Amino acid sequence: MLIWEMPKLNTLEDEYKRISMLLAIHCAPVLAGVKAANMMTVTRADFSCIKGLLKNTGISCCFRGEREKQGIVYLYRESTLDGYVRRAENLSFLREYGYETANLGSMLDGLWDRIRLYREGKSEFPHEIGIFLEYPLLDVQGFVENGGRNYLFAGYWKVYQDAKRAAEKFRQYDRYRQQAVQAVTLGSGILEIVEEYRGNYFWEI
Repeated sequence: MLIWEMPKLNTLEDEYKRISMLLAIHCAPVLAGVKAANMMTVTRADFSCIKGLLKNTGISCCFRGEREKQGIVYLYRESTLDGYVRRAENLSFLREYGYETANLGSMLDGLWDRIRLYREGKSEFPHEIGIFLEYPLLDVQGFVENGGRNYLFAGYWKVYQDAKRAAEKFRQYDRYRQQAVQAVTLGSGILEIVEEYRGNYFWEI
């Protein structure tokens, strides 16, 4: 998160602009179409606003795991995520965790079930969630095998292989986030930002 932007979240009177800023900070790569999915914690009221902001953007969203007035909002570009999850190596990995179908909707239902069981203290955390966030498979496997330790460095996820490529990806994500935050600050809406990315109106990444 851009620390210097945090105070603005507490002063924005326009609810849609406040939520737009949250989306810009947490989900800019998804808005830009360079990442398949992301998630963040919001209230149900925030989620209702998010659904409206994402209308006609081509980005799907769902709200799961509500507890103490907050839950997880999951944003994803369905075709991109489906293509990533369906890679042979990813499907093979997911089968180890009980995902027996290649149907994206069914797999997401399975993921939410595993998150629910974890929250109820009946299961370990579903680390395969990294695949559903388009993290590299080797990094997800490295995290599981090392218990989250011994990583090369950490950014948007913990990196266990190809540090140079990951660092370049993280810098790209940071630039998209800066662009989206600036656009919201100047008055752009989420649909406008998505269309600007789609039309390559922002500066070259």
